[in-house]
Amino acid sequence: MRTGAAAALIGCLVVAGLAGCGGSSPAPRLSVTPTLPAPSAAPSAGDAQVQARQAYLGMWAAFVRASRTADYQSPSLAHYAAGNALSLLTHGLYSNFRSGIVTRGSPVFHPEVKVAERNGQPFQATVTDCADGSHWGDYYKSGKPVPGKPGGHQRIVARLEPFDGVWKVTLLVVEKEGTC
Repeated sequence: MRTGAAAALIGCLVVAGLAGCGGSSPAPRLSVTPTLPAPSAAPSAGDAQVQARQAYLGMWAAFVRASRTADYQSPSLAHYAAGNALSLLTHGLYSNFRSGIVTRGSPVFHPEVKVAERNGQPFQATVTDCADGSHWGDYYKSGKPVPGKPGGHQRIVARLEPFDGVWKVTLLVVEKEGTC
């Protein structure tokens, strides 16, 4: 992953509770309400590990699609992410939008999912990943590549919770290149 989409995530991140990135760019106005509904007691019927993995990969697919045009208002992001994770993704896309940066290609993910249960019901999942961004590059809208080194492998940790029976990523930590 190069400087734009992924770097915007890395620069903003890296722990839960971050209010956002500093800098001179104003934060985008989101249509997302600041308070989230409480996670539901359990996800809908099915294998929680499979559902959490699908939600994690779905979030990244939505982000990659949105990053091709720097669409920070993409409604598909909210289908897979909530809270800090959604804010992080949206802010990264907004930063690219303001800088005129889009992406080409796609990263490759290798998620491992662990599901925590309470009273026999899944209530949280943790994903660890070593994403390969070597085939995902940043370009100016003119088509010129953004200067920087080619992408590499990055460790990613995500937390997912069920909301009304649907798993969503609520925490996302993307570490710097070379961390896995």
